[in-house]
Amino acid sequence: MLSAPLVGGPILGAVAVAFGWHAWRLRGVRDRPGGTGLVAIAALLAVVTASASLVIGLGLPAGALAPLTQIAVFGGAVCWATFVIAYTGREDGGRTALVLTLVLPVAGLVGALLRLTPVLSLTESVETVGPVYILLSSVPSATSWGILIGLSLLLVWDATRYSSFERSRGVALSLVGLSVVGLPLVTSALELAGTITIETGAVVTQTVILAALTVGIAVGRPYRSLPIAEAIGRDAIVSNLNDAVVVADGDARIVDMNRSAEALFERPLGEVVREPLSALVDEDLLGPEGLPAESTIPFEGPAGKRYFDVSVSRVRRDGAVEAGYAVALRDVTDERIRGQRLEVLQRVLRHNVRNDMTAVYAMADAAADGGNERVAERLRETADSLVDVSERARAVEESMCLDPASDDAADVSALVTEVAAVLRDQGHDVSVTADDDAEVRRSAELVASICEHLLSYATGNADAPVAVTVERDGSYVDVTVESDGRLLPEQDATAVTNGGETQLEHADDLEIWAVSWGAERLGGELRPDCERGRRVGVRIPVE
Repeated sequence: MLSAPLVGGPILGAVAVAFGWHAWRLRGVRDRPGGTGLVAIAALLAVVTASASLVIGLGLPAGALAPLTQIAVFGGAVCWATFVIAYTGREDGGRTALVLTLVLPVAGLVGALLRLTPVLSLTESVETVGPVYILLSSVPSATSWGILIGLSLLLVWDATRYSSFERSRGVALSLVGLSVVGLPLVTSALELAGTITIETGAVVTQTVILAALTVGIAVGRPYRSLPIAEAIGRDAIVSNLNDAVVVADGDARIVDMNRSAEALFERPLGEVVREPLSALVDEDLLGPEGLPAESTIPFEGPAGKRYFDVSVSRVRRDGAVEAGYAVALRDVTDERIRGQRLEVLQRVLRHNVRNDMTAVYAMADAAADGGNERVAERLRETADSLVDVSERARAVEESMCLDPASDDAADVSALVTEVAAVLRDQGHDVSVTADDDAEVRRSAELVASICEHLLSYATGNADAPVAVTVERDGSYVDVTVESDGRLLPEQDATAVTNGGETQLEHADDLEIWAVSWGAERLGGELRPDCERGRRVGVRIPVE
């Protein structure tokens, strides 16, 4: 029989080693949410099983197995609660309630430990132990069963409502808690019916719990993804967001707002809750529904006048029930000032360059009339160069204002062929090899601008013929220019690779930046050969 010391003892010893191996293997997750509880339950089961192995192996009284089982149930309830509550992100919702809930299992754990000492008898007779046994066993037992069963079902429920936590994983993990409570109840019933001995029940219980723990860890993979991340993630995003967020009900009355909103409006939630949005935002900026009507609104605050982009989104429950609105306000004052500053600087620059170059041309003509033709020619070359830079800057600015989206397809091969033909007419040696299937659903005007800047840049820098290749590569179209000589200067390659410029490392030409910016706006990328500089291209997504 399994209860024989030479059979049951070694079996439980092997099971105890397996529990200990799980605890050792899981030791690295102690700093993860609920990790301490998970490691503790495996370690607790290892100690209890090892003790049961000694009781059976040494032929000690079988009555000692009952308090060991109670230790597993009471201690397991504490460990399981510690794991599940932290693992699912419910710690902040009721730490006090959790502590109070665990009072009875802890009291039962103390009582079970006392029964292994001379203080209390090992016998489970109510006549022998009296009310003390009822207090230290029955009530804590019922509480522990409820904790183990309830939190196990909670794991299954979370698995059905969190997309990152598969149902099979939740069910597998729940087997650990259910087995700790279920197996002792089943084997105790069989023992009372005389079907199995107490020793056999202990072996069966611990072996099946080990199997449940193994399945829970192997299939449940508790730290592959965490329910806590999804449980608190959305709330954390809103509460910690730098942008101000105000939640309003269907009648545009304030029901909640994050800390950023309280700081922006200098009013705590308690002062404005259930008030209309006009309590925070000028009523002239709100529409008939009481919600912001403009995409950008000004606001006078402690930092002066600021401008905010406004986004109004419906708040829904389960994708159907509309509960209200979320109004997000993002500070765009600095972006607005930066844009205005660039517009003014560009206008002034172009205006001044145009006026100054007129004066330079006049001085060149005067120098030529005075017989100093070399000075006049140098002046004209400098003026032409500055005018060319100004025109390139204008062309780059205009291309960056183009909308990259388009419902129509742009034929990249045709656009590249047209640009190459113009460059050949200007005396450049350019050849094109293109696939027939090279259409992209992007703005044809922006694609043409990028191709023009790319080919113009390459032919302007290359000392040898330039070969252009247009080919379809899966969901992308690649446009590549190559030459036997270097066409990508080292300083240009360094600048675009670093994503910015310094006084020492900067591009000599605006066009390489125009290509890079344009490719990014299309959802693609610049692909430079930085090492040898003989190839540079762009990758454009088809859709």
